[in-house]
Amino acid sequence: MTDQEMNAHQQIGLLISEDVERLVADRMIGREDLQKVIYRAESTAKKLINLSTGRSLAYFRPKAVFYWVEYSQCDDGYQVHTAYSHRMVTKSSGSSKEWVKTGTETDWLCNPCQRPLEVQTVRLQYMQSIFPIDLPACSGCDFVLVAEDLATGKMAEAEQALEDK
Repeated sequence: MTDQEMNAHQQIGLLISEDVERLVADRMIGREDLQKVIYRAESTAKKLINLSTGRSLAYFRPKAVFYWVEYSQCDDGYQVHTAYSHRMVTKSSGSSKEWVKTGTETDWLCNPCQRPLEVQTVRLQYMQSIFPIDLPACSGCDFVLVAEDLATGKMAEAEQALEDK
């Protein structure tokens, strides 16, 4: 891989409002993290599409942290609407077959599979603790959506509590 290919994400143009810029800074998410998420999503098509707004949502996990970005394409690049992160991982035997489906569909469509996400009981793991939780997920490729309010709320509290032990 050439240096140019390794740094291709840096060519992603970002449009970020002042409010979102402050939010992202408060959450300690760097501009390059945002670019990497969008670059990966756009080059692999592994992203979710909100059927109501047309916005994309994708994540990238370079190491221990999942970075999520909700964005839309515009003339000058990509408009970042929000970004958040978490460290919990989906725990399964490698198959969504063990997930319990509630049958409830969401506004999110899995772009690669072209299937609406369905609320399913999945397991999240952080450190040695496992938590069953109902989350939107794709039955085709196991893409699990961790929503912003969950990641910045209960998940963040649980991660902090487990680290404080």
